[in-house]
Amino acid sequence: MTQQPLELVAITGLGVIGACGRGLPTMDQALREGREGVGALGLWQSSLGDFPVGQYRGDLEADLDNVPGLTPYLRKRLSRSDALALVAAAEAVGQAGLPSLQAFGAYVGQSVCGTLTSEALYIEARRRANAGNPEKVDMRGAFVHEGANTLDRLAEAFGLRGPTLSFMTACSSAANAIGLAADAIRAGRCEVMLAGGADSLSRIAFNGFCSLKVVSPDGPRPFDRERQGMMVGEGAGMLVLESAAHAKARGARVLAWLSGYGHSCDAHHLTAPHPEGKGAIAAMREALELAGLRPSDIGYINAHGTATLDNDRTEARAISSLFGEGAVPVSSTKRFFGHTLAAAGGIEAVVSVWALRHKLLPANLGVRVPLEEAKLDLVTVNQPAQGLHHVLSNSFGFGGNNAALVFTEAV
Repeated sequence: MTQQPLELVAITGLGVIGACGRGLPTMDQALREGREGVGALGLWQSSLGDFPVGQYRGDLEADLDNVPGLTPYLRKRLSRSDALALVAAAEAVGQAGLPSLQAFGAYVGQSVCGTLTSEALYIEARRRANAGNPEKVDMRGAFVHEGANTLDRLAEAFGLRGPTLSFMTACSSAANAIGLAADAIRAGRCEVMLAGGADSLSRIAFNGFCSLKVVSPDGPRPFDRERQGMMVGEGAGMLVLESAAHAKARGARVLAWLSGYGHSCDAHHLTAPHPEGKGAIAAMREALELAGLRPSDIGYINAHGTATLDNDRTEARAISSLFGEGAVPVSSTKRFFGHTLAAAGGIEAVVSVWALRHKLLPANLGVRVPLEEAKLDLVTVNQPAQGLHHVLSNSFGFGGNNAALVFTEAV
């Protein structure tokens, strides 16, 4: 059954933070220069420290000075994930130039949440117990563990009074948060939404992926024949979404349109994608149909591209099946940021809008010999893209949770 195209939703603000640094200008420079975010783990000591990570290296505490409405009391109640989300949100809200946010809401994708803080409390409790120290650990810091803490802090800092929801669909969380926030706008629940994702590094996530033997010792090489795995990263990508009428009424500058959204579940395996990419194809096809577009209308695909053996093989097959072999330029930006888990779809949404606005395609860093399972038109170096009107961004997560977003240029 042919579906009616979705009403366009305006994107009027963007914010980003991650391994490439803080803010849009820093990201712009990194993408143009091909400066990867691969680096050593610095947040804690680990016997697995030889595996690189995509860690934010800036002064996050100082970055919080740029978040309006963040009182000293609120600053004491933040996890690292919360702080990343707030910094990215502040940039997005500032760019959007909104006079007030009180009637607006926020949808955020998360998975790690405040785990890094909880781990530190557990380690300290174990240290005291082993030392025979009867002094109790102040567990009030554990309040930041849950995902709702990020939403609460966003609401308090920006004065949000609209709907707030946290989404946990593994690595497609942020993409689903963005797509469903746009749906909330179309349904009339809100005229403006903050949407995206945030996740910090944590021991349990880093060690867990290492134990699955899907982490590469030299960083990710997406869609490379000899790829060895992913690189765990951290960061946040946030968007300000508005109804077209609201953006027009206040004379807002529209950076791009969110024109399509699709999501699906493989129902195949806890961690492995469906080998034929059925769920991925379904999500991409739905996003195109709801945008009223044909596969040939897409000028660039920002792939999920984690550089794991299963993901890249399956995603390449899915793209080739739907679009044709070598029919559309494709790249993964995971070597710039690492795999930022629930934040990935938010950061990559920002990259997708960047590509549309600058008519540039970011490089798929790390490729030596392209994989052979399915032929892709891999963007191995930054290249101009004249006539780029629509971009597709893929986010595929554990459990076969797939999401695809279509972004359309604003003219």
